[in-house]
Amino acid sequence: MRKTGEAMRLLETAVVSAILTLLAACGDGEPAAPAYESAAVTRGDIVVTVEASGTIEPVADVEVKSKASGEILALGAEIGDTVEAGTLLVRIDPRTPRNLVDQAQAELNAALQRERTAQTQLERGQKLREDEWINKSELETLELEVANTRAAAVAARVALENARIGLEDTEVRAPSSGTILTRLVERGQVISSPTRDVGGGTVILTMADLARVRARVRIDETDVGKLAAGVPAHVEVAAYPGREFEGSVEKIEPQAIVDQNVTIFAVLVNIANDDGLLRPGMNVDATFHVAERSGVLTLPVMALRAARDVDATAQILGLDAKSLREEVGAPAGGARRRGAGERGGAFGLGRGLWVVALEDGRQVPTPVATGITDLDRVEITGGLAEGDEVLLLPTASLVEIQQQIQDVASQRGGIPGLTPQAPPAGSPQAPPQSGPRTRER
Repeated sequence: MRKTGEAMRLLETAVVSAILTLLAACGDGEPAAPAYESAAVTRGDIVVTVEASGTIEPVADVEVKSKASGEILALGAEIGDTVEAGTLLVRIDPRTPRNLVDQAQAELNAALQRERTAQTQLERGQKLREDEWINKSELETLELEVANTRAAAVAARVALENARIGLEDTEVRAPSSGTILTRLVERGQVISSPTRDVGGGTVILTMADLARVRARVRIDETDVGKLAAGVPAHVEVAAYPGREFEGSVEKIEPQAIVDQNVTIFAVLVNIANDDGLLRPGMNVDATFHVAERSGVLTLPVMALRAARDVDATAQILGLDAKSLREEVGAPAGGARRRGAGERGGAFGLGRGLWVVALEDGRQVPTPVATGITDLDRVEITGGLAEGDEVLLLPTASLVEIQQQIQDVASQRGGIPGLTPQAPPAGSPQAPPQSGPRTRER
């Protein structure tokens, strides 16, 4: 989520104020009292967005293979062609499959003739058995022969059907409507069948229906909790500047990806592509509008203080840290409280926040309840009223950095490049040596 210029300006002002205070403390004389900026509670709109980038991909792409092996005699489609289901894509040399059909037909004819002969012999044997010219065992042998020839005829019929299917497979047709994405073979190339080749056979081409595509974007784990299936998305591509494509979140993939020590999740966004303008591989920028508040009380995020800021704030304002912690209800140890009771939920900053309000010139620590935030301004749902003024103070981390710089400055006699260095003793610019001198901090 992008921070706006106002927050950066306020942060720079706070840092400059802190450094000026530090420089004054490192110099001679009494340190000057720092003057911090303030901000007023105003009404406005807050829109929480999540931004991500990714690429366009087809919803489903199909690898087309031939069940028949042999030489390619003709190609019926080129890359980029849009074809209907059943369109002839590739024709393979049919001579071997046709010979197999003729062979299977001949074997079926022979099997049927053997079946008829066995049936005739069985009928003759039944009459002989009635006249007791043959015994029961000989009649059973004739019955078994009929069963065997009948089974052979069935096998021959199946073999003929398979041979005919193999002949039909020499013409590879489009399994569905779509656009040819890649073609991996040329006329005259010999390909293998996936049903006979342990390597999986030769991929002839790939195709996909581009009437509806999707964007695969990468979302930081800190933002993934703000998204869910059905959240609307606005997608832009570099090929069509100024034009937005509407979409919605299809799903969030469950497995995280770690890229350069950053944990991210893949989010799939369905996009209508009726005009066929979006093509696989295009880079996209997606914006998700996940929450919005209109006409609510707002305050710069920099004005908020957390539990870990109690000691730093007490040091800055010259207050007692224990009393301040009791006044704002912050737990000891700097722990930060979170819970579902806050209105902001996944779009908020949690519980236990407070500000330093200005009332008639007095600095009054005040607990506040917050709602959603766009990381620039935050919704105020309790503790303050419209027009109230609050201080913009450095955070605990900034105060720690200031203290480290001040310690280094006191050890080295100043900050190189910022604190004027004393001239060497005996030089015309050197001050007179009037005895030991103590620097007050």
